[in-house]
This record gives sequence, structure tokens and C-alpha cells, in this order.
Amino acid sequence: MRMQRKYKEINLGAAISWAVLGCFLLGLAAATPVQAQVGSPAMMEKAPAAPAEEKKDGPPTTCGPMISDTCVPIESGKFAMQAWWSLSFYPGVFTNNWRAVSAHGDYYTFFMPVKFVYGPTKDLEIFAVVPFIHNWNSKLDTAGPNGETSGSYSGVGDITAVVKYNLLPEGDYRPAVSAVGGVGFPTGHSARLNPAKMGADAIGTGSFNFITGVNLFKYLKPVLVHSQIWMNSPVNLNKLNSDPFRNVRSREYLTVNLAAELPLSPRFVVLCELYSNWCWQTLSQPGTDINLIQGYQTPQTVVGLMPAIEFLATDKLSLAAGAAFDLWGKNGVQKITPMVTAFYTF
Repeated sequence: MRMQRKYKEINLGAAISWAVLGCFLLGLAAATPVQAQVGSPAMMEKAPAAPAEEKKDGPPTTCGPMISDTCVPIESGKFAMQAWWSLSFYPGVFTNNWRAVSAHGDYYTFFMPVKFVYGPTKDLEIFAVVPFIHNWNSKLDTAGPNGETSGSYSGVGDITAVVKYNLLPEGDYRPAVSAVGGVGFPTGHSARLNPAKMGADAIGTGSFNFITGVNLFKYLKPVLVHSQIWMNSPVNLNKLNSDPFRNVRSREYLTVNLAAELPLSPRFVVLCELYSNWCWQTLSQPGTDINLIQGYQTPQTVVGLMPAIEFLATDKLSLAAGAAFDLWGKNGVQKITPMVTAFYTF
């Protein structure tokens, strides 16, 4: 009896042991599919990403030249404005022999052109420039009809409208090329001048100025190079009369400018411009040696240099400041012109 009870206890213990072992194996078998869903460490590593295509370094954003026009049009659908504030001092005048002589008085000009730019479509830009001009003079060696030795005059100068189209994009060795065409309108005061103003009221050219030319651009890392070549063909409206000093006359001229920008940092850029106008017509009354009066915007032969610094304040606003120095010239005035500009893209 005791042996039978012991045998039953042994069978019961063995049954419990096998039941526990079976539950363990069943749980292990049930867990295996779940664990199989998680890969091994090697399977969990991401495949290496495909190497990114190398992008050609493009030119950095800058304010652009202060005197020269730019080549690459504004983006399609974009609108921008630019304003200049400049003050010209006239230390002398250039003779026919490229010499600078005394201006025989103190002459000054405050010049504030405002430029409105719009890109109607890709590779096309249109802009208009509306200038405000204030001329004044004092301590003149030659007095006016009533003994005046000073005078001043303010007004809007000649308004210019220009269309620019990008013909060729920049290549590895080829610069970008844009064609330019425009018209300057005779909105500035240029006729029936007041002798008492001593020439200060001559703020226009007295002509329709038809513009044709090209603009060029090349990024020679790290320098951005701009070039402007414009032919200006004026059609004079003011007729010659017995008093050649009452009406302003203009003349044909070629504009050739070169500008270089060197970025110093993401926000600061050094700018240097070499500007020039070239005239081959004389402004004298036919058959006489009497020189006809020139307005403030009347072209002359001049070569000058302007160093400047640019500051990119934000993605939309950029500023620049510099000074233009007329170095050589012929049959015209000599100017030193400090200026600042602000360019804003909407």
C-alpha cells in the first residue's frame, strides 16, 4: 500500500514536470515568429545612400554694380526697387586736351534716381529709372545778368525705360549675354533756361535717347565680373536759335563699363567699377566756335573709377556705399560723387 502510494506520487511529479516543460516549449515556439520579424543587427543596418550629384558652384548673391547695369534678368514674376542717393562735387572741368582746369565756382548736384524692376517672364526684364535732381552753385566768378553769383533748381530729370533679354546663359567658358534696348524720354527741364540760374536749371538732355547694347556676366570664382556696352543715339528736340545758351543739346555716345565683385563673407562684398562714356561729336553751333550748353545729364567723354562696399542685410534687402572719381575727361565737367544705394526684392 505504501509502495503504491509512492508510485502514484512519483507519477504525479513526473506529470507536472512534463507539463511545465511542454508549456515552456510551446511558449518558445509561439514567440519565434515574432522575433523573426526583427532582423539581425546586420539586417537592421540601412543601405548606404546613393552619392549625391555634384552641383556646380554658382555665383553668390550680391547687391550688384552701382553704376553698371546687370546682365542676368530678375526672376519671372518678381518685382524689385532700387534707389540711389548721391552728392556730386565739381572740382573742375575737362578741356579739349584732357586737362582738368578750374570750374570758376562751387557747383553741387544731389542726384536720386529710383529704379523699378519687373520680370514678366523667364529671361526677360523691364525696368524704368525716374531721377530726382537738385543743382546748386555759389561763389561763381562770372555773374549773371543781374549780378547773380549763385543759383539752384530742383526737378525730375529724363525718365528712362529699358527692356533686357538674356540671349545666352553662362557656360563653362562663355559669359552670359543679354541684349538691351530702351528709350530715354525728355522729361527733364532743358529749354528756355533762366540765365539767373547760372545753368542750375539744365537738368535734362533735351532729347529722346535711343539705347541699344549688350550686358555680359561671368563668374570667375571667387570674382563676379560684369560688363556693359551701350550705344546711345539721341534725337534732339530743342532747336538752335540766336541764343545758344537757352537750350540744352545732347550728342551720341558709347557707354563702356566694367565691374568686379569679391565676396568677403556671406554678408560683405567688395566692389570696384571702371566706368566710361565716349563722345565724338562737338557741342558747338554750326559754323561758329560757340559751345552749346550741356545739361546735367548731357553725355561727355569721361573715364572714372568707383570703389565700394556691399552689405547683404537680408534675403531681400541689400545695401552698398562708395564714391565715384572722374579721372580723365574731355569737353565736360569733373565730378567726385559719394553715393549709397538700397536694393529691395518683393
